[in-house]
Amino acid sequence: MLKDDTKINKAEAETEYLDSQGRNKLLWSLRSDFAWAGKKIPECLEIEGEEYRLRDMVRELGEKELLNPDEAAKIRALIPKLKERAKADEELLETEELTKAEAETLYEEAAGLLRAAMELKDKLEGKGGEKGVDEFKKMLNTQRVVDEKGFQQLLKSLK
Repeated sequence: MLKDDTKINKAEAETEYLDSQGRNKLLWSLRSDFAWAGKKIPECLEIEGEEYRLRDMVRELGEKELLNPDEAAKIRALIPKLKERAKADEELLETEELTKAEAETLYEEAAGLLRAAMELKDKLEGKGGEKGVDEFKKMLNTQRVVDEKGFQQLLKSLK
C-alpha cells in the first residue's frame, strides 16, 4: 500500500462511521477466547479516579519472584476493575454510533485490558514469565520421553 493510500484510509477511518458488519466483526473478535493475544497493554489507565501505569506494573510484576501480600491484594482488587472496564468498552462498541477509528481504539483498549488482567491473574497464580516457559518445556520433554518409550514398546511388540 502506498503512503498516500494509508493517509486516505486513516482519514476515512476518522470520519466514516462503523457499519453493522464492521461492528459485528470487532465484537466477535473481542469475545473470542484469545482476543487479548498479541495485544498491547495500555500504558496508563484511570479507574475510579486512580491512575495505573498498567504496562509498567505488569512488566515489574513479571520480573519479581514473589509478591508481598499488599501487592497481591492490590492486584486482586485491580483485576475485576480491568475486566469491568473492558466490558464497558465492549458495551460502547456494541451500542454507540462510532467512527471506525473510535471503534478500533475501543477494541484495542478492551483487548489490552483483558491481556493485562490475564497477565496479572497468571502472576498471582505463579504462572507466566520465564519460569512458566521453563515448566512448559520440562513438561514437553517429559511427554517426549513417554512417547518415545511407548513407540519403542510398540516396535518390540511388532517384531
